[in-house]
Amino acid sequence: MLDKFMERMLENVASVYMLKFKDIANTKALELASMKEKVRTCPEEVEAWFDKEIEKVNNLDIAGAIEKMKIF
Repeated sequence: MLDKFMERMLENVASVYMLKFKDIANTKALELASMKEKVRTCPEEVEAWFDKEIEKVNNLDIAGAIEKMKIF
């Protein structure tokens, strides 16, 4: 009984956040496609973008990200 309850609860949570995760994925895919086009024409801009992305990953705050998700 508890297993079914947990399963339904996880399904509900997944359905709520699935659209947000898809939006995030689509946005990131567009950003990556844009950077791919700029590799040859604007290498300095691409390098700066990578530096920014690396810094974001190094400073990742999981607890803060979860709190931001609660706002939506």
